[in-house]
Amino acid sequence: MNKPSGCGIFGLIIVALMLGSFLLQNPVALIIAVFVVIAIIFVVKDNNRRKQATFVDNLEACATILDQIADGKEPELSVGMALQKGEKLIYVCPVVALTEYESSGSSFSGLNAGVSFPLFGDVRGNVGGMGGQFTKNPEVLTQIDYGQAVFTNQRIVFSGAKMVRDWDLAKTVSLEPGANGLNVKIAVSNRERTSGLQALNAMAFGPGFPAGYVFTLFDKGEAEAKKWARNLANEIRAAVSTERIKVAPKNIESI
Repeated sequence: MNKPSGCGIFGLIIVALMLGSFLLQNPVALIIAVFVVIAIIFVVKDNNRRKQATFVDNLEACATILDQIADGKEPELSVGMALQKGEKLIYVCPVVALTEYESSGSSFSGLNAGVSFPLFGDVRGNVGGMGGQFTKNPEVLTQIDYGQAVFTNQRIVFSGAKMVRDWDLAKTVSLEPGANGLNVKIAVSNRERTSGLQALNAMAFGPGFPAGYVFTLFDKGEAEAKKWARNLANEIRAAVSTERIKVAPKNIESI
């Protein structure tokens, strides 16, 4: 990022001083400027409040969907997938991202092992070699495909434009839902890399919620899974109640 030059800062100061002098000499213009500033502050704060209110509404909707899953409501979306014997469809996320840890490449770190000598002016030549090594960069979680995610009592299946991923709950080593259920990381014994699913926006009912439910269902049974979902729904509603107070409309005097 380019830092502002000394001349640029000095110019801004001159403009600010000239504008301040003009406003002081013109009371009407000063009053108008004050009202404009107040209006801008009000609009910005109201816009932020509306965005937060929308987010809170969506959180409450997530709590409702969790209750519906616990009540055994069948998914409204149809899936083109054959269920196995004893397999029951729990939930369908129509559009999510498939994520996987991938390396961002390699970096070269080297050391000049030669002797430097002057050629002409400030230009120097080197005799000798260059030593160093390539180091693999740390792996980062990357979105590698987009498609539908199906959650059943036996597995989680992703079907995308390029890839199909089937996580067998019986082979799950760890399953970690992310904040607000927006994502989930899944490690299974038959796959080296940890992979997972991620919502495409912060307002969606994320895959972390149904993933947590089906994993609890498989691991501890239906009663515990229903309890997990309803407790989580209640926690979300408690947080929503607190946030609604914060985002309630306020009079301009309270700005």
